[in-house]
Amino acid sequence: MGRPRHGDAHDDATHYLPLSVVFGDWITGQRPAPPTWLRDDHAEVRAFMLDYLSHVRAQTARSGPNRGKPLSALRVNDIITDVEKFYAHMTDYRETAARVLEEPAWLRLTPFHAILWRHGEKGRPVVQPERWEVIDDTAFSQIMANLHLLGAPVEEGGFGDEQVMRIMMLQARLGRRISEIRMLDRDPLSALNQLTRPDEQDAADGAFVAKLRYQQTKIEQAPDTILVDAEVVAIIRAQQQWADTHLGPRWAAGASPKYLFLAHKMNRNADKHYPVERIHQTLSEFARHLGIRDSAGRLVDFNRTHRFRHTKATSLLNAGVPLHVVQRYFGHLSPAMLMHYAQTLAATHEREFLRYRKITADARELSTDPRDLYDMLELDKRTDRILPNGLCLLPPRQACVKGNACLTCDKFATDATFLPELTAQQQRTAQLIEERQDAFTARTGQPMGEDNVWLAGRRQEQDALGRIILKLEQTRLADGPPQAVRGAGVDARTDAITRSKDES
Repeated sequence: MGRPRHGDAHDDATHYLPLSVVFGDWITGQRPAPPTWLRDDHAEVRAFMLDYLSHVRAQTARSGPNRGKPLSALRVNDIITDVEKFYAHMTDYRETAARVLEEPAWLRLTPFHAILWRHGEKGRPVVQPERWEVIDDTAFSQIMANLHLLGAPVEEGGFGDEQVMRIMMLQARLGRRISEIRMLDRDPLSALNQLTRPDEQDAADGAFVAKLRYQQTKIEQAPDTILVDAEVVAIIRAQQQWADTHLGPRWAAGASPKYLFLAHKMNRNADKHYPVERIHQTLSEFARHLGIRDSAGRLVDFNRTHRFRHTKATSLLNAGVPLHVVQRYFGHLSPAMLMHYAQTLAATHEREFLRYRKITADARELSTDPRDLYDMLELDKRTDRILPNGLCLLPPRQACVKGNACLTCDKFATDATFLPELTAQQQRTAQLIEERQDAFTARTGQPMGEDNVWLAGRRQEQDALGRIILKLEQTRLADGPPQAVRGAGVDARTDAITRSKDES
């Protein structure tokens, strides 16, 4: 088969080249050499790929601090997963591959080639809970107060790397993955007001002034933009200016930088992003140099950069940002994915859940004791129970047959923490009915009758929302003081609801 060549098949295939070089070296040495489709018989393909897995596990690191040592389980997983991704890609584009490579044998690939190893065979290491540890306020404030040392000249006691300094500034403020920061486009900002530049917006402190676009490399179909404030815009502009001044003279004539953070060496065309190895090396030295400890006296190993992401998610939830908003901000497709970053919120979750009385879709108060209800829902484990406008009381072993008809379901419950979402839903429903009625009249020349199936369903929703909101407005001020604290809302959110009621 030989190694895949740049430009072959589909351009995206080159994304898989670097790690599959290991595979190319191994497969070239096989005698007899296998064909491009690896074998026709699935059992032979499986045996062949298990041999390759054994080969990779026997390899040692060729460079770096672990040179000569066996590859880590994570590195082994990366190498073989890369090969699997390559064959999955070629399977999806086998017609294009056969045509461009002038090799009809690529048509013989099957979906079997997209899954070359069974679950568990790759040996991907399990991430231990402590790797998701939140950086507490004591340590976080010390880190932020000393980040300038990363960019300060060496002769002044710094580390002399302004790029790493700004990378960490952005990661601490935004909670993005380190890969998403490193791979930011040269100009990743777009204005909220299309008539101005992002840094020309007249905004109050902390107000959003621009959209930041990042490369969503981990989760397909997930969001890839977030709102940012003027401080983030200033960091990005400073990095652009620094790159032009300090790296620009090294670039070839006419080269246009592809990334915001760029490699210093062997980057004449300005198309290589800042290497992650350099970031971890600098941060390791920085962490040892500072010796920052948290409020419990434990040394904070903040060169594990994912801790900043966990910290940001936890701080947003504790500040009262709704779960679905935080989910959108972090680019997750489900609440369950987000809750990996919110394991420290159990006490917060419980108190928030118990804060207000629960009512049903027909505005009746639930007779179940709140603590029994909390235990039944197991909200610290089952994020699928959290709905945009309430909670689902369906027993775990039962499947929902209602679709999205929660407002007519006797297993639906809500409380005053969801008042903003319920009110917004009521407004959207009324607007939708008005728009559909106008469109129906324009199309048929007569108004939509109340016996229309679609309209009858929306009227049911309107009625349920009206009764629920009225009941919540009547009961929320009668609720006692909070007994605990729980997740997707917390004190800041419920306090804001109470304040708005008092002001009205």
